[in-house]
Amino acid sequence: MIVGLKTSTRFLEAKQWAIKDALEKLGIQAELRVDAFEPMPDEKQIFGFEELLQKAKKYAQETIANQDLGLSVGMENALSFIYSSNEWYYVTCVAVQTRSGSVATSFSSGISVPQWIIKEMQDKNANTFHSLIERLVGHPVDPVDFFSGYTLSRRELLLPPLLLTISQLSMEMKA
Repeated sequence: MIVGLKTSTRFLEAKQWAIKDALEKLGIQAELRVDAFEPMPDEKQIFGFEELLQKAKKYAQETIANQDLGLSVGMENALSFIYSSNEWYYVTCVAVQTRSGSVATSFSSGISVPQWIIKEMQDKNANTFHSLIERLVGHPVDPVDFFSGYTLSRRELLLPPLLLTISQLSMEMKA
């Protein structure tokens, strides 16, 4: 089987390894084809689950439409406010689509983002969370690593939603 991935080039290696890990754990032998794009200089930060979900699904749909794939994966990140906890979280959405059009989606666990970071984004008119973090830290850094105190990697964070979505659709494909 061939699996396609469409996502930004940010932290691409971790995303690829997470997909390979999930496929291996599920006993699926597959070749991974990557359609990665550079983030636009004027890119704006995504806020909330709705836009996050729509973008991830769009990436999966575009990838499967343009290639001869068994599955396609779309990934996107956003800052989302969880009202019950009164906190902001950095979340990734994973959307997986089959050639027949079936789609499964799941979200990563959220990484808590301090309110002062959100305020800094607003005050400094930062385009994206990633660019603000890089400016504050002084070098490129994965927000997952940074806000988990370097105890969790993006690869580890992405594995559960990948396992859920791919297993759901692979069961459907076998039925």
